[in-house]
Amino acid sequence: MSRNAASLLVFELPVAFIRDHFLLPYTQRPALVNSSTLFQELVIRLVKYAFSNLPSDIARVFFKKEIALPFYRFRLLRHGLWPNNTPSWAPEEINQDGVNGIWLKSIKNCEPDIALYYIHGGGFTMGSSYFYLEFLASWASKLKDTGFKNPCVFAIDYTLVPDSKFPTQLNEAYQGYRVLHKLAGNAELVICGDSAGGNLALSLLLHLARPRGGCHVDKSLRRPSYATLISPWTVLVSPDNENTPSDFLDAHQLHRYGVLYSNSGDTSDVYKSPGLCEDEQWWEEAIPVAGMHIVYGNLEVFTAGIKKLVSRVEKVRNPGLRVTEKAAVHVWPVVQLFLGANVREREEGLEILAGVIAESLAQGKEMKIG
Repeated sequence: MSRNAASLLVFELPVAFIRDHFLLPYTQRPALVNSSTLFQELVIRLVKYAFSNLPSDIARVFFKKEIALPFYRFRLLRHGLWPNNTPSWAPEEINQDGVNGIWLKSIKNCEPDIALYYIHGGGFTMGSSYFYLEFLASWASKLKDTGFKNPCVFAIDYTLVPDSKFPTQLNEAYQGYRVLHKLAGNAELVICGDSAGGNLALSLLLHLARPRGGCHVDKSLRRPSYATLISPWTVLVSPDNENTPSDFLDAHQLHRYGVLYSNSGDTSDVYKSPGLCEDEQWWEEAIPVAGMHIVYGNLEVFTAGIKKLVSRVEKVRNPGLRVTEKAAVHVWPVVQLFLGANVREREEGLEILAGVIAESLAQGKEMKIG
């Protein structure tokens, strides 16, 4: 640990905590202070410290299967669900066509009727499908509550930076979408992602519509039915990516990761920064059949960039766009599942995500019939 990092942890964090809680007038306190429990605030401050100061090769250890899976089981144990009442969402590891990931399916011998294709976040440098296991299994359960008989999830583990850089991750996302067709049969296909995974999800949609130079896209692949984007990182390097008093991300560190991912220093390519795509016709071709849902917090680093993307997509003919904005931090549905003070708070985001998918797909079918 560097001297500066140690100083921040030992001195600056406690001083900031005292200032924000006891010295500032209520109206001048960061929104995080006024809207969170002490535990939630402490965790978010520590995560921000780690994101800003820990090297990514150290931080990524906490997201690996060896850590994430026992943590998932511990949380099940706390709720009395493990080992005797483990939910049926047991992950099956998938290794096909150069793609690694996990496949979650509650009814093993039954065709799925909806499949989420999940691309995880983590600044391209960290994260894993196993870290999101509880979130994805809970999301699938909520989809079941809306009326789907056998929802399933395929979450990929793309190669992290710096082990490989662009276009490896986009190519893997595309190959994963091909594998999804083999796994999911005739199910409704929903492309999903958070943060850097949201960036890849948007880039994949653009790529499926108009393949990146020199690449081939299998024309037999079905167009996705829907897309759900949670706090997507729309532009790798932008003045719109601005630090806030409440969020746990750090814009300077994000820009470092973005340049590293870009592989050339050029972050303006729309397949790297999909928020820079201004071609309305291209977006019309890229947006899934029933539209897409963008979820974000207005206290996060990416707020301005996401709002610009929303404004751009709203100009597209029949985009089927749904937007959920909340006074919250980055990827708040995931954060609330882990840190929520009660069941209602933990499940709020999941219920919104599942409900919007169900409503949008139902409306899409009605439009086809009409």
